[in-house]
Amino acid sequence: MILDIARSVGDFSFYREVPKKTLWATVAYITVLGGLFAVAVTAAVYLNVGPRIRQSVAWTAEHMPTLTLEKGKLSSALPGAMEVRHPDMPMVGLIVDTARTEPVTPAEMAQKKLVAYLTGDAVYVLTADRLETYDLAKTKDKESMVIDAAFYRNMGEMLLKVLYPISFVTAWMTFILWKHGAAFVYSLVALLVNAVAEGGLDYPSLYRMAVYAQTPVVVLQTVALFLPRPIPLFSVLALLLVTAYLWQAIRHAEPPAAPAE
Repeated sequence: MILDIARSVGDFSFYREVPKKTLWATVAYITVLGGLFAVAVTAAVYLNVGPRIRQSVAWTAEHMPTLTLEKGKLSSALPGAMEVRHPDMPMVGLIVDTARTEPVTPAEMAQKKLVAYLTGDAVYVLTADRLETYDLAKTKDKESMVIDAAFYRNMGEMLLKVLYPISFVTAWMTFILWKHGAAFVYSLVALLVNAVAEGGLDYPSLYRMAVYAQTPVVVLQTVALFLPRPIPLFSVLALLLVTAYLWQAIRHAEPPAAPAE
């Protein structure tokens, strides 16, 4: 299977074998290729997202006040309101004021450019279209909780532990569905190429070729995961690249001409 991946990129004669492959072999190819791509996605998340989460957790642990949630009430040692803004996102902030009992309004949140407001009895979160209110009284029957630097660090570590397997599984499943759908679209391109080139191949063979002809694009997509900027006009490049590979695949898979009598 790994050899098929290499040959589908660098050996057009490989495409003579593709029409003979079974449907299950084609499905297995996308599955294995998707697994390798998911490993690359997970590595990219580890390199790019992991450090940012650690930095954000460290910053939060240092700058957020210690809070205690007990009997449906949030309390802290703060003498008054405290506004918290991350230096990388100064236009977005939150306020902690556990002494406050009056409701927070959407206008106040918008005016102060806040995404959250923590009072003694509620948590207010401003979404794109409305202000969500979470009544802390609903937690009065639960055990008390101290939200401090250790809490944030533990939550950060827990997030990282689930982030990588979730990234792998999500990328793998998405890849399988995505590439089967893309193969259908490219198979229509293959029909056109087959007609122009007079390849004489049936649709199942062209679909299988469309699956394997996507491999160079997958290689580029894998490389793009680790680039600082997206590849310009990648969709156009992908279409041109797959079309070129389909042209060569159909040309190499053409049945040999009958000998002259």
